[in-house]
Amino acid sequence: MDEQLKRKSELNVHILKNSAKWMAIGGAIALGAVYLFWLVWGLNNDLRFIEILYEHIAAVIGVPGSIITAFVLVNVLEQVSGPIKFKGLGFEFEGASGPVIMWVIVFSALIGGIKALW
Repeated sequence: MDEQLKRKSELNVHILKNSAKWMAIGGAIALGAVYLFWLVWGLNNDLRFIEILYEHIAAVIGVPGSIITAFVLVNVLEQVSGPIKFKGLGFEFEGASGPVIMWVIVFSALIGGIKALW
């Protein structure tokens, strides 16, 4: 009886984790859709917004795109390969801190690329 309860509990935890990940990815997609709506609306209705967009296009489009890209990439990698564990420079990150550190690294790489090319 205890073994069956343990398996059921592990299955419930697995389902909960997967649901949370997919809800987070869905939330990122929804946030991206709202951002794109705001961008299109601003381009059609606000001349000052167009001026700011042309002056700072890397900040207006690049940074939010990098945020969403890094988030989705880290979540997909975690979904495919399992929990992210990161060791380096005398530190060891695992559990919730692994994806956070990986997100910071991916986001920094994307922003560095934007800065280098802009």
